[in-house]
Amino acid sequence: MSWKDKFSKENIYFQTDKGILYNGDVLEQLKQLPSESIDCIITSPPYWGLRDYGVEGQIGLEPTLEEYLEKLLAVATELKRVLKKTGVIFWNHGDCYGGNRRGKRDCRNNNKRSLSNPNLCCEKSNLQSKLAPKCMVLQNYRFVTRCVDELGLILRDIIIWAKKVWIAKENITIGNAMPSSVRDRCVFTYEPIFMLVKNKKYFFDQDALRVPYTRPLNRWGGDKLKAKNKSEWDEGTGQQTYRDREMRPNAMGANRPNVWQINTEPMKFAHFACFPSELVKWLILAGCPQWVCSACKKAKVRIVNKNYIPTRPGLNTGKGKSGTDLDPNKSLHQRDISKYRMEIVYQTIGWTDCGCNASWESGIVLDPFIGSGTTGYIAEKLGRRWIGIELNPNYCEIAKKRILEKED
Repeated sequence: MSWKDKFSKENIYFQTDKGILYNGDVLEQLKQLPSESIDCIITSPPYWGLRDYGVEGQIGLEPTLEEYLEKLLAVATELKRVLKKTGVIFWNHGDCYGGNRRGKRDCRNNNKRSLSNPNLCCEKSNLQSKLAPKCMVLQNYRFVTRCVDELGLILRDIIIWAKKVWIAKENITIGNAMPSSVRDRCVFTYEPIFMLVKNKKYFFDQDALRVPYTRPLNRWGGDKLKAKNKSEWDEGTGQQTYRDREMRPNAMGANRPNVWQINTEPMKFAHFACFPSELVKWLILAGCPQWVCSACKKAKVRIVNKNYIPTRPGLNTGKGKSGTDLDPNKSLHQRDISKYRMEIVYQTIGWTDCGCNASWESGIVLDPFIGSGTTGYIAEKLGRRWIGIELNPNYCEIAKKRILEKED
């Protein structure tokens, strides 16, 4: 029995051994997917009032922001249903600005969406009337807030995809972004990626994102802080207790910050809102498991070994007991370490096994607005299964060429 047998056979545009692309309305196609069948969702919806993709039924050209948010919330409701209890959603969503007053006046006169100003539209919307010209609409944060308040999703993180950033120390910029002629604010060169989950416990491979240590740590005296009950690096801060501390406790590297500088990528096909491959790669590695049991559907997770080292005297938070041993005639290493606070050092030593003795298959990543197919393209490269949904048949063809012919 193939893994595809539990998924709908209708509206399939093309498929590979690892993936299926559906050509159809996103909400209708999502309703055909089985509940709790998806491990990870990575997507970017059409933003409101910014782009016309030239196909009937598209999301993003609604006459009011309220209508747009209602449509997206219906999509998010289905996404929550099809996501596993341990699943993760990475939702990339930018914003737009309110237009000029002329556009608002035109909209009131015509009682329909103004072509000169799609951001300020119908008089009937209370929310619409509050969108001042030149003010950020906050369509993305309004949507995510409703996902939290109304759908009960947990907003776990906001990853900032920085296309171009300014480095203050050297007064230079790195990265690339669309040029802007704006004169009364900074150039907008980032987009948020909202990380949403259904439950407090979910799959997330932190070690896949770790940043390797490449240089000695000069601050605080090196990779290991030598305090010995007295420290000079924070003298004058009011700090009263000092401890030896492992500044780099994980051998695989440091935890990755949630600001990622990733350049946009050129593409020869006619699509103007493409995910960069590098961005999708890291999201899949972090949120879509490499191995899932074909029987119980549990994912393999890393087995992390914890080693404990003694640090400063005082209340214990590790294996030792509460208490102090401040005998001045003993060195730090001679004192009773059971009365010292313990520092944890982590090391990955293997992967869990569910015990089913069944075969293992990769997790499934879903992109309900797959566009040019980047999510499917990278999923194939990383050995993950994938499902994509796209309304525009022209973009389906682009995705097919990229994925089947391995073309960027």
